[in-house]
Amino acid sequence: MTAPASALLASAVDDARRGPAGRVTAVYPALAAVDPALLAAAVRPVAGAPTAAGHADARFILMSVAKPFVLALAVDALGAERVLALTGMRETGRAFNDPAAITDAPDGRTNPMVNPGAITASSLLGGGDVRAGEAAIREGLSAFAGRALAADAVMVDAIHATNERNRVLAGLLAEHSLLGCDLEDALHLYTYQSCLGLTVRELARMGAVLAHGGLDPVSGARVVSEEAAAIALEAMALAGLYEATASWRAEVGLPAKSGIAGGLVMVAPGAGALAAYSPGLDPTGNPLRAQRIARTLAPALLS
Repeated sequence: MTAPASALLASAVDDARRGPAGRVTAVYPALAAVDPALLAAAVRPVAGAPTAAGHADARFILMSVAKPFVLALAVDALGAERVLALTGMRETGRAFNDPAAITDAPDGRTNPMVNPGAITASSLLGGGDVRAGEAAIREGLSAFAGRALAADAVMVDAIHATNERNRVLAGLLAEHSLLGCDLEDALHLYTYQSCLGLTVRELARMGAVLAHGGLDPVSGARVVSEEAAAIALEAMALAGLYEATASWRAEVGLPAKSGIAGGLVMVAPGAGALAAYSPGLDPTGNPLRAQRIARTLAPALLS
């Protein structure tokens, strides 16, 4: 990212703040009380100093932003062929939690960036032992973030209590033999990964690991294989912003992944990553102001 990076990022955040905030998700009542005025962004280059702006210390849960990172962990644990044979790797063109994405496909496979494929990916970790699965997810995502992450237990319980749509999806996946463990355990693992909490600084570092071919740009440690990082980016490019992905790809050209809690990560392979947080969403369930920041910063992130 060209200098002065901090000024560019601060300007992009200020510009986004002047635009519409969007609406906080109604999918999970537990997220409905979040302040829609919160806004933050961070950039972590593969080489160079990181920078952040806005409410950069605000913590949020990953929700669907966890998906590419869990996919990479699953690929390294079980091999790409086995994982993708169960998750699929296609553009669904549908909402993130639409059962039709499963029923429209003869084999029920979708993409690891939408809920059905992501539930499958989560179910593959831990070898059928739910506690081992939790540990694999927590420790793996902590390695991406460069610090120990923890799940928000209150959010885990609250989302479990209102998880009807994902239960439908898991049932359809079970009918197609696309789960790696018991249905209830698969639902729990998917919910657990969604409720890990962090800040934009940590999310940007996670994205930078993918940008750097699976290597942590800070420590130099290998977090996941180069193959796993590439597959995660491919899945993001196909379905990272759900039914809005094709237009994002045409307009912005960089893979990104969003979550309904307001997080978004965008990756410039070989260069670095941007993370942004804005709880208000657009009609497709993507964080509105975070997208505006990412659009503004994409050219600079590549330079």
